[in-house]
Amino acid sequence: MPKSSLYNHFQRWNEAYYIAYNARSGAVALMTPEHHAVYQKLLGKLGQGEAASLDAAETELLGQLKYGGFVLEDDEDELSRLRFPHNLARYASDGLALIIAPTMACNMACEYCFEQNKSGRMSTELMDRLVDFVDRRGRALRQLIVTWYGGEPLLAMDIIEQLTARFLELGAKHQFDYGGSIVTNGYLLTPQTVDKLCELKVRSGQVTLDGPAVIHNRKRPLKNGQDSFASILENLKHALTKMTVSIRVNVDQSFTVETIDQLLGELTAAGLREKVALNFGHLQPSTKACANIAESCFETRAFSRVEAEFCQLLLQRGFSIYKLPAPKIVCCMAQITNAFVVDPQGELYRCWNYVGDPARSMGNIKDPLDFQHPNFQRLFAVDPFEHELCRRCNLLPICMGGCPSRRMDLGLPEHHVCDSWKYNLEPMLEIIAAAKLREQPKTAKEPS
Repeated sequence: MPKSSLYNHFQRWNEAYYIAYNARSGAVALMTPEHHAVYQKLLGKLGQGEAASLDAAETELLGQLKYGGFVLEDDEDELSRLRFPHNLARYASDGLALIIAPTMACNMACEYCFEQNKSGRMSTELMDRLVDFVDRRGRALRQLIVTWYGGEPLLAMDIIEQLTARFLELGAKHQFDYGGSIVTNGYLLTPQTVDKLCELKVRSGQVTLDGPAVIHNRKRPLKNGQDSFASILENLKHALTKMTVSIRVNVDQSFTVETIDQLLGELTAAGLREKVALNFGHLQPSTKACANIAESCFETRAFSRVEAEFCQLLLQRGFSIYKLPAPKIVCCMAQITNAFVVDPQGELYRCWNYVGDPARSMGNIKDPLDFQHPNFQRLFAVDPFEHELCRRCNLLPICMGGCPSRRMDLGLPEHHVCDSWKYNLEPMLEIIAAAKLREQPKTAKEPS
């Protein structure tokens, strides 16, 4: 007998529709009130074991609901269906993800950065050890994914070139695919550098713009005190013709709707509105070095509220909405055995925020991996299926327990480690639905 999914969300919207969303499948659909009434009757009959008495409209809707994951067979255990791929991904050996910081040096002096005054470059010996690390795993690999990180990785472009060439050789030798991305402040992302990165199979990047020019230049000045915003914006114009680039805005309590609106105006004036993906990052004090910013940071519920307000503004100003409640298998790399952050000294970490802090290392790349190391286990041991609140949560498929380092490092109450979807799913679904209607005006009014 069919039954409703544990992960269904239905909400009334604009009097003309109901939004139907399933967190396990990621399906989003619009239903007219008439179709929602059919759905209610259908649920009643299924609850009473009367599937054989469905009329034509109910039978057709049942098929659509099954297709979207809103309805499933009675013997299907959804929690087990989530847990199995989660555990499989944790121990998979056919993919290797490396976040490599070729240098911890940076050309900026961001006021909130935990990496201030860091220096050092990856040595030739360390590069050899890193290549050997991949080579020893190469036969089992289907894919190697590298993200260049820092510091500012483009200060070590020569290292990126050398390592990429050797990774590509290993890919040919062991028959695995290679892909790259980069997290950069964007100041050195010149057209020439972009073209070279594309040759090196770097297909995507993330650049931070912390507000409009007047605020960004204060929060993220160059080390020499000069402004950075205008140069970054100019670099983005070419970069977005060659690769996918997302802009991250690190949000704290100083940001307002007016602040974001000013930034959107500057991006529009630069001709980037139709090209760029804009995301809002939750600025948090991840280390002791960040203690000076703690009072200006939002807690999760408050951030969720302003995130929805800012996304509503994106919609109003004609920007695309890229923040989607997509199901995921794991929350992050900390829950995967075959993913590592590597710093210029070869130290291995389980979290982006730990890079450059040897006290949080799980070992060095020159030594055998120790999966019993306390700094590996403390984050890897975070399992959403071992937490009662997570197991019972109807947003588990899109959260998977929330950030392990937030859970373990900050001593927050249980509900503060949840993803922002816990607090803003309803307004975000309305924003997403409105964006889809805008993109497909001719077909959006067809009932689902």
